[in-house]
Amino acid sequence: MSSDIRAHLDERVLVVTLDRPAKRNAITAEMYAAMARAIERARLEDEVNVVLLRGEGGNFTSGNDIGLFVSSDGAAHAESPAAPFLRAVLSLGKPMVACVRGHAVGIGATVLLHCDYVVASDDARLRFPFVDLGLCPEFASTLLLQRVVGRTKAAEWLLLGSQVPAAEAFLAGLVNRVMPPELAEEEALSIAKRLAAKPQQALRATRALIRDADDESASARVRRESAVFDGLRRSDEAQDIFKRFLGRQPEAIAARA
Repeated sequence: MSSDIRAHLDERVLVVTLDRPAKRNAITAEMYAAMARAIERARLEDEVNVVLLRGEGGNFTSGNDIGLFVSSDGAAHAESPAAPFLRAVLSLGKPMVACVRGHAVGIGATVLLHCDYVVASDDARLRFPFVDLGLCPEFASTLLLQRVVGRTKAAEWLLLGSQVPAAEAFLAGLVNRVMPPELAEEEALSIAKRLAAKPQQALRATRALIRDADDESASARVRRESAVFDGLRRSDEAQDIFKRFLGRQPEAIAARA
């Protein structure tokens, strides 16, 4: 397990914590690998019934560490570091709950489309900044987001890349509950434990029926998006954006986020 990812079992709930608060839990390659292993553990182990995703330090995650996007000659055609995590989530087969506080950017927002219940603090802010980075959205979000919030709202969020307050995400249907920060963590764990205590065959069968219409299409969309995403990631336009981003002072980045 990466030192920036923690996982512990709490009454059949595997709590997976992104623990890089100084960087708003920006996700590195090592963190993706550790999260993939944790999700795979949850899939395989009978004592795990539910996964709860959370972030340490008052933020969910600011998304990919931007350094992941800068191409090197040796890694130009390498699989994305996020790919094992995406596959693990898609094949989990068990409920996943998210507790979203503070920033939920990029994959921190798109992963919510694959969760079964999302609790957000009232200070949470979602953002889909892909176009501004010279990229396209990932994790089947171009397909699933419009199914959840409607085509008009999905286009607004994905094309403009503006911050989406928790209250707006709740009204649009992406978030189940919005609560004060001090209550959100407790509520998310409570929901996860309630799900973990249910009859598991019935719970998983019901979950599969709910998702059955989307699963194959979502997997196909992930592959299609990944191909486009990787091509865009290596483009001169995107590389210039990444390098300018890396050259900024931390306070300037924080001010824009």
